[in-house]
Amino acid sequence: MNAVPKVTIVGRQNVGKSSLFNLLSKTKLAITHDYPGVTRDILETTIKRKEFQTQFVLCDSPGLDLEKTDELSTNIIRRAEEQLNSSDLIVFVLDKTEVTEYDYKLAELFMRDKNFQKKDIIYCVNKADKEEDDLDLELFYRIGLPEILPISVKGRRNIKLLIEKMNFFLTSRTGNAEKNIDYSISIIGKPNSGKSSLLNALSGQERAVVSNVPGTTRDSINFILTHKEKVIEIIDTAGIRKQSKVSKDKIEFLSFNRTIKTIESSNIVVHMIDAEKGVGEFDKKIFGLIREKKKPLLLVINKWDLIQEKDSNTFEKYKKHIISRFFALKEVPIISISATQRQRIFRVLNECDEIHRKLSFKVSTSKLNQDIQKWMSENKMIGIMKRAPKLYYSTQVSTSPFKVLCFVNDESLFKKPVLTYLKKRILEEYDLKGFDVEIEIRPHRKKR
Repeated sequence: MNAVPKVTIVGRQNVGKSSLFNLLSKTKLAITHDYPGVTRDILETTIKRKEFQTQFVLCDSPGLDLEKTDELSTNIIRRAEEQLNSSDLIVFVLDKTEVTEYDYKLAELFMRDKNFQKKDIIYCVNKADKEEDDLDLELFYRIGLPEILPISVKGRRNIKLLIEKMNFFLTSRTGNAEKNIDYSISIIGKPNSGKSSLLNALSGQERAVVSNVPGTTRDSINFILTHKEKVIEIIDTAGIRKQSKVSKDKIEFLSFNRTIKTIESSNIVVHMIDAEKGVGEFDKKIFGLIREKKKPLLLVINKWDLIQEKDSNTFEKYKKHIISRFFALKEVPIISISATQRQRIFRVLNECDEIHRKLSFKVSTSKLNQDIQKWMSENKMIGIMKRAPKLYYSTQVSTSPFKVLCFVNDESLFKKPVLTYLKKRILEEYDLKGFDVEIEIRPHRKKR
């Protein structure tokens, strides 16, 4: 991975690569002309704008369908191939009005060559100037492309969506690059729930002061460990107190704000609960705070050693009880540990490792559309609605939260029960327990 991600626009000649380069960079660095082969060099410019969530280098490559085999053409192709191999994200542009043999060859290269199978690629079909063109992409699906994004550089159609997709891929790659860690975990909970004890148990040393007096930890304490060949940052936070107590104490106020910032900057949140106290009303508010920050969540029931008369079914009964009191926990992985006794503490890391693996989960647009259409047809509530909600196109635009963008016939038909149902099916189908799922609804046609 480059220190600054590199994005390369590629395709055959005269499909609109240079126009897209100028549009995304808001420059006129690339010469555009209807005559094929105008671009011969690799053009580069650094992009640092508010529309993009991370800085990156945008590159325009020459059209690679060169008929001549002279020295100039050979050098152009060789340099372009080197450029693609060094890129972190490739934007492959095709022309909706014409598909050539070279389009098939380049698509085959990206889908079959092992050098490109691990690279992120956005397949754009340019010159989809009208909304009806979005529904006329069968030829491109027959090529075997896993995902197709219809755009119009000239008409600025779906460019915002393309930027969202670029952000999606770029941020998933650059998350903790500056820290040289694979991912970070913040430990959150009420005072005296055992957060510092877990930190100490995992680190093997007294990194955090442990006391039975609630609120001993006032600052965020972190350490870095290696687990299953991954470098992980663990952050212990100050116990979250009720807002009335926080507002009266300046130190508590600062600690609370630092805890919030820690949640925002970490990849995964571990919410710790005292097994003897169970899930209380304030634990529900902490859960809501984590969900508000859209972070993947693992619920850890600490002090399990203090629960008396246990058998093989005790924990399952315990889980059923707390879920009955707070149904939102049904969609969250729950484990039990004893931090002071070092019982099952490394299961916390194993569960977080599994969550981290899913942080990069991406579902192809074709499968996502197929699944959502199937789920909607299976829902009896949708079937009896006077006017049926219709989904024309959907695509994943982020991983954490797992966000899906849906273009529909009428936003008002996609009420909360419909969205809740679709979120539940997404969690089940893609095994995303603990993740926050978002569905954004947009009208397919502009309201006149």
